[in-house]
Amino acid sequence: MLETQYLTTGPMFRRKLDNKGQGSAELILITGGLIVIILLVGSYISNITNKTQRNLNTLLKQERDFLINKI
Repeated sequence: MLETQYLTTGPMFRRKLDNKGQGSAELILITGGLIVIILLVGSYISNITNKTQRNLNTLLKQERDFLINKI
């Protein structure tokens, strides 16, 4: 079970403290998961951009060669 302590800062105020740091660990896991998802999406978009650029370069090269041969 979770052990909790109470820190008194005044006569009427109590704050609950978590000795095991579970909240921080959960935030770190969530942040790490979001970073991984962002990196995967970025990689996917980068691959799409590279393929599109290669296809456009190939198309422009073919059209240029066609026009040069036509002249």
